[in-house]
Amino acid sequence: MVRALLVVFMLIPGVLSGQSASELFREANDAYARSEYQHAAELYEQIAAMELVAPELFYNLGNAYFKSNRLGKAILNFERAARLNPADENIRHNLHIANSRTVDRIEQRPQLFYERWWSATYMLFSASGWAVLSIAVFVLLLAFVALYLFSRTTGVKKMAFTISAVCLVFFLFSLVFAQKQHNRLTNTSEAIIMVPRVAAKSSPAVTSPDLFLMHEGTKVMIRTRLGEWYEIALPNGNVGWIRHESIEVI
Repeated sequence: MVRALLVVFMLIPGVLSGQSASELFREANDAYARSEYQHAAELYEQIAAMELVAPELFYNLGNAYFKSNRLGKAILNFERAARLNPADENIRHNLHIANSRTVDRIEQRPQLFYERWWSATYMLFSASGWAVLSIAVFVLLLAFVALYLFSRTTGVKKMAFTISAVCLVFFLFSLVFAQKQHNRLTNTSEAIIMVPRVAAKSSPAVTSPDLFLMHEGTKVMIRTRLGEWYEIALPNGNVGWIRHESIEVI
């Protein structure tokens, strides 16, 4: 199911055949509705090449690739959409469905309860959402500080002080969560396997021994780069080297 953009693309003529991004987006949606999934994906990719990004764009692109049976590309774009709008249930659901189609079943380290709480909390909003909330709470904080300073009633001053303290805590947490989401959004250490299968090597050389196999759609962490090789890690702790063309950074 495709989704209409909630933001309006700039109507500056696009670099591709003189079409604007909004025109390409409508054309891509129409192609998807006609079940021309590969053509729809190509049009969405043209918009992404203009560096006009939105969660709806990557969500639709992920759907188009999923319908085209290109699992790696589908997961890649669902991941990109989730970074921009982590609270969107449809994005999370489609990402879960796509991940369930992958070959590799990698056990992850179970999170402690406070880690789950922390992760679930900062994922409630995007970086911009937390930033807006922090500004709103800061304005509220200033209002109650002013009320505390200028009120002559003891009860009112106590109330204003208490609410100011609560607002200060919320303000600081919202700043931390905004920074956390910003770091997540700009993170270049996560990537998706793009080839049907690839063997991780023990060292950055074609002749080095194979350590383990990975398949299309598997998510890896990039630890370091050496020439054309990436050292990658899996959630289960496995570490190895693969060539850069086997993966695409989220």
